[in-house]
Amino acid sequence: MQNSNRCCFLSASLFITILLGGMLICVEALGIEFDDRLKGQWPQWRGPNGLGISNEKNLPKTWNAAGRNIRWKTTIPGEGFSSPVVGKGKVVLTTAYESTKFVISRKFVKTTGLGLAVAFAIGTAVYVYITWQRKKQKKYPAVKHSLIERLNRPFIWIISLSFVCIELIATMKPQYFEMVFGRFDFLVSSLGGYHSNLLSMDKGAPAAIWLTSGSIALLGLAASAGWFRAQSIWTLLGSVTVFLLAPLLVIFTPLDQWKLQVDLYKRIIFTIPALLVAFWHILNCFKIQLRNKHTFTPRGTIMAPWYVIKRIEVRWRLKNIWGFGNKWALFFVLLLIALSALVFIPPNFTQTQLGIERVVVCVDMKSGNILWQQPVFVEPAERKHNENSYATPTPAVDNRHIMVNFGLGIACLDWDGNILWSKKDKHYFENSRYGAVSSPIFIDDKALIVQECEWNSKQATWIAAFEKRTRRRLWKINPMNIYGCYTTPLLYRDGAHIQLIIASRENVASYDVESGELLWTKEIPIQNMVAGMTRSGELLCIAGGTYGPKATIIMRLNGKGKDTKADVIWQSSRNAPGCSSPVIYEDKLFVVTDTGIMTCYDVNSGKVFWNNRLKGRHLSSLVAGDGRVYACNTKGLTTVIAADSEYKLLAENDLQGRCFASPAIADSCIFIRIENYLYCIEKKD
Repeated sequence: MQNSNRCCFLSASLFITILLGGMLICVEALGIEFDDRLKGQWPQWRGPNGLGISNEKNLPKTWNAAGRNIRWKTTIPGEGFSSPVVGKGKVVLTTAYESTKFVISRKFVKTTGLGLAVAFAIGTAVYVYITWQRKKQKKYPAVKHSLIERLNRPFIWIISLSFVCIELIATMKPQYFEMVFGRFDFLVSSLGGYHSNLLSMDKGAPAAIWLTSGSIALLGLAASAGWFRAQSIWTLLGSVTVFLLAPLLVIFTPLDQWKLQVDLYKRIIFTIPALLVAFWHILNCFKIQLRNKHTFTPRGTIMAPWYVIKRIEVRWRLKNIWGFGNKWALFFVLLLIALSALVFIPPNFTQTQLGIERVVVCVDMKSGNILWQQPVFVEPAERKHNENSYATPTPAVDNRHIMVNFGLGIACLDWDGNILWSKKDKHYFENSRYGAVSSPIFIDDKALIVQECEWNSKQATWIAAFEKRTRRRLWKINPMNIYGCYTTPLLYRDGAHIQLIIASRENVASYDVESGELLWTKEIPIQNMVAGMTRSGELLCIAGGTYGPKATIIMRLNGKGKDTKADVIWQSSRNAPGCSSPVIYEDKLFVVTDTGIMTCYDVNSGKVFWNNRLKGRHLSSLVAGDGRVYACNTKGLTTVIAADSEYKLLAENDLQGRCFASPAIADSCIFIRIENYLYCIEKKD
């Protein structure tokens, strides 16, 4: 009897085991991979599996900047749009700010430039006052001057004061220098290029610092030549010196922030203001006039060009050849020369050219205290979109590793902030146009990195798999059909394979994560993809388009590996999102456009349940959990909507600050990055 019971028990256990195993296989085959071990974690961009869904309960519904339901608020130095990730009771995110040496040296330049500029402005006012008093007292007999002679001194004052203003803007507020003078970019764009990227000294780009500070220094030297005594040979020598230094500025210009040589005509443009001033001074060293107009001339030749040229008389006007002028003139000359040297020499020869530090920040999830900050890369600022940052890709974490991607390089850290390994992309700068966006993904012992490039980039898009512990590259491919889009791939487990799915320009493609082999492709009517994909089991949602055609598409993935078929169930071109990634939650698809129009679909049929406009612009991706959908706009207002077939507004929570990052959900808390702060929000009331 006991043996019979034992056999029945073993048979039942075997049956249950087989049943659970079969259910697990079916679950994996459908791509549903919610793992209870990930509870309390948000290990990558958009959480477990990149779906933007949390199985956490008791999530907060309301909060505000005054402190309601705010567990802690932590200041994050610098700027970055990467979303927070959570693991091992810690929150990790990236940021970027200027290096310490760069800040100190630039403050020295600013302080010195400000002091000398103020002194120069006061001295100019005193000199003008003395000149006016002399004319008022009529101590010197009136002399008839030519037009150039009468305009000479006002011209010198105007140029000198203009130099001071330009110097102050460039050293004190470089962003204003770029904003003001960048408006004249059409003068260069008509010739087939732009140079506004060279009008800023605050980003550490060698070419920008060299040309901007060099053009100001040349202008200062040219202005100083005009303060010598009238018709002095020093004016002529100073002007000639400017003409000799201008070619050196052009020839020795370093590479720009994209590691490319600046076009010759762009470099020459920076020398034109100083050369015009120097030419004016040289012109003042000559007396140019027509010979006696009463001289007899044959009829019919008076207007002939050769005759006019023949009548021009040029004479030297050099007097007081070696005279410097009075003490005020000498003071202004030395002041301008010193100011020019301080504007040019420290930025180019004494301070670092690196500029921007890319940093990983780790915050304690319970207290909000910053546990450590680890600078990973220190490089000049790359070219990027105005609504992008130098630290946009979100980290990926597991129990041992933290993986970050800054575009210019990738790095793997441990949870104590130690850099285990790093690898730079040496071609990133010259090919960056909008900056890096794609976030790393962990799968088993591999880290997957995607670096998408523009269609006209010299470097093709590359996808690579690295061993997390050793940096060893397992494989790398350069797919020609992936370009011009900025999104993070999605993993899909079909039972036999783990697929890496990437939506790009007019196509979606899948690759085997073990080898990088192309499994399948499917054309889509979308050009520029920024919004990330989402899925629910075998249903794949691709929605987006920031330029050109837009669409919201639901596909069903049938088959395995290369035999996978992506069949379109339904698609819509109305109210498709631009940058905000959609979310599939409780058999409903939620999408929101950049302008804030949110639509709720039945994910299986495409039926529109409701359509409503939210407040503000929406660039952050949607997340869902606890029966709600959370949508953050760019001004820090989070709209909470019930995940229902009828529109129900639950709350509008304003944290008053710029927001481009997506929220993270872990341990019944919501983590939101607003401006320079990281908020931990929990349900207290």
